[in-house]
Amino acid sequence: MTNGNNSENQERIREAVREGYSQIAKSSGGCGCGTGGGAASCCGSGSAAQVAQVAGYSEAELATLPEGANMGLSCGNPTAVASLQPGEIVLDLGSGGGFDVFISGQKVGPTGRVIGVDMTPDMITKARRNTAAYRERTGLDNVEFRLGEIEHLPVADASVDVVISNCVLNLSPDKPQVWREIGRILKPGGRVAVSDLALLQPLPDAVLQMVEALIGCVAGAVLVDDTRRMAEEAGLTGITLTPKAGYVEAFGEWKDPLYRKIAEALPAGAKVGEYIASVDVSARKKKEGAGACCGSASQVDEIPRSVYTPQVAELVAIGAAIAANCESCFRYHYGQAHQLKVSREDMALAVAMAQAVKEAPARAILEMAEKHLKTSASREEAGVPPAGTCCGTAGQSGCGCGQ
Repeated sequence: MTNGNNSENQERIREAVREGYSQIAKSSGGCGCGTGGGAASCCGSGSAAQVAQVAGYSEAELATLPEGANMGLSCGNPTAVASLQPGEIVLDLGSGGGFDVFISGQKVGPTGRVIGVDMTPDMITKARRNTAAYRERTGLDNVEFRLGEIEHLPVADASVDVVISNCVLNLSPDKPQVWREIGRILKPGGRVAVSDLALLQPLPDAVLQMVEALIGCVAGAVLVDDTRRMAEEAGLTGITLTPKAGYVEAFGEWKDPLYRKIAEALPAGAKVGEYIASVDVSARKKKEGAGACCGSASQVDEIPRSVYTPQVAELVAIGAAIAANCESCFRYHYGQAHQLKVSREDMALAVAMAQAVKEAPARAILEMAEKHLKTSASREEAGVPPAGTCCGTAGQSGCGCGQ
């Protein structure tokens, strides 16, 4: 399947997806990977809870959800990748039954707000029905659901702090337009956290033609480099794509029928995981006239990626936060590094290095003072006056420090 400029073809794809997810919304079994034939489940022996746990959600997060909100449609955990903070405004693209909206609502708290957008009326109905249980369980009234297409979001310009999406962008027949919409609605400095399926190499035509694969988020997936390009063209920066091993393989272990169909359509000896991967995508919208977060690592995207990996970038940012005495920056970059699986030992080394660099000027001044004290007696005896000025001295027009 291509992104396509043919409006008739795009609408045909939307209708196929809308019909497939409408059937999933009406079913009671969950785990709707999408068979196109109305089956309630296609994940084999895997349950919706198992799919979510493989995607990165904790049992504690799943326990807070209204019944039926988790339908096994996740391929990652964008709420964790986004490091959501209290008071933020979050938009979930393709919100389904409200799964990520309800989890995000608890993270942003009573001063924040989460908006879910979905093009399937049955999903919107299901999500709004789940909202009452969410309010009762959490005491929060900070979520809403809007009917709309992710290519034409019913959201104002520059009004959202964070855009999240979970295994949905690959379903769009016009992905560049989706990324442009993300850039439009984000506030300057706002961020994106998308979990999606991506291609490590092109799929055979036999797989692309399977409607089941389309509804199951596979045939619509694009190459990793294409995702980066579309995000860049939408004006985003600091783009990182992190493939995650294990997600696709789990469906093979569960004997998922969709996985089996795809495997059968591949060349002999080929594995599904060689073609398809679950990928976390993170990016930021540039601030107007300034970088993000006290020199955020997201502003150094031009450094060769073969050397300057996202993990290294966050370690550098942690060190910079220590050197700058910026607690909020440290907390942010610690969270980012944790999501990228950076070890605590490496983060501790970055902190120690930053502290050593930070203390170097102080040691140099102490050494200078000791040296000065040793020679001060002879200078005073010779009648030499004190040299330089002090930054805090009243009446001084300049500062002698460092001169």
